[in-house]
Parts: sequence; C-alpha cells; structure tokens
Amino acid sequence: YYRKRAAGGVGLIVTEGTCVGHKAANGYPNIPYIATEEQIEGWKKTVEAVHAEGGKIMPQLWHVGSLRRAGTMPEGDVPGYGPSGLVMPGKKRCHEMTEDDIQDVIKAFADSAKLAKSIGFDGVEVHGAHGYLLDQFFWEGLNERTDKWGGSLVDRTRFAVEVIKAIRAEVGPEFPIILRWSQWKQQVYTARLANTPEELAEFLKPLSE
Repeated sequence: YYRKRAAGGVGLIVTEGTCVGHKAANGYPNIPYIATEEQIEGWKKTVEAVHAEGGKIMPQLWHVGSLRRAGTMPEGDVPGYGPSGLVMPGKKRCHEMTEDDIQDVIKAFADSAKLAKSIGFDGVEVHGAHGYLLDQFFWEGLNERTDKWGGSLVDRTRFAVEVIKAIRAEVGPEFPIILRWSQWKQQVYTARLANTPEELAEFLKPLSE
C-alpha cells in the first residue's frame, strides 16, 4: 500500500497511527506497533519499499490514552490510561496515570522513535491530536492534575514537551520530529485548546522550542 503511494508520486508518507511499546497504547484491533523485533522487521520491509520508489516515510507514533477500552486485543484487560482517569469531562472510567506511568510512556515514545531511525524511517510524527493521550494532557477537560503535569495551558504542554525532548535525545539534532495537534477532540468536537491567537502562541511556544 505505502509503496504504491510512493510510486504514484507522494513525496512524504506519514503512516497510520502506530502504537508505541506501552501496554495501554492501543485502543483498536489490528493496529500496527513499532516495538518488537518482529514488528521492526515488518516495518523495515515497508521503509525499503517506499525508498525504492523514491519516497520518504515517517511513522505516526501513537498512544490512545483513556480512549482504550479494557478487553481490546491483543492487550486484553489492560484499562485505558489518562492524566486524570477521565474519558470525557466529568466521566472517570480509566486508570489515572502515576508518575511512574508517565515516565514509562515518555520512554516508550523515545524507544519507538529510536527504532524508527535505526531502520531508516525519515523522521517521526508524534500524535498529539484528536483527543488521544498527549491531547488529553493538553485539554483541561480531561487534565485535572494539580502536579507539574497539569495546571495552566502552558503547564499542560509539559508531557508532550518531555516526550519530544526524550525523542530528540535518542535520535539526535537533525532527525525530523513532527507534532500533530488539533483544537477539536473526538470526545467533544467543539472543544478548543486556545480561544485567541495569543493563547495559541503561548501554547505552541514550548512545543516548538
């Protein structure tokens, strides 16, 4: 599929959501990961096929957070993980992440990015949009934490900033990192992180830096 896109003239392919190596990253059946040796070998074939057609390709590194439902295979009874245990504003339904959980997920993103670089991907895109885990930290509707991972709009960027910093430490200064973000959330389509251009600038500054 991706080889055909490159052969058709697409310059840069960003893959479908690809789960990092954390037990609660996935929320849907038949979703790819980038964590194990077997998965790496599969992606390596894909990268080589795209490059052979003259294209470039990046994996979209993904963790669904609280949107995971326990029972989703292959992880089975693992619950969703979220900054405050919320799947919707005011609706607690999942595991509230501890400090250890947060550090584990940051490391999972960094490890997957390191693997991506090692097999020839041309960069990575971090999925921080659409109400998934990084976006759950951004959004005050799901992030009610009172520690360093919550608070103001700028303070709520800390988790994503630490993910990006950890990735950068593994891949070096020249490897491209894209952050995908969105105002809207699938939980509440009309949600907004920033209501003015000034708020948007405040939000984006620590992420772009």
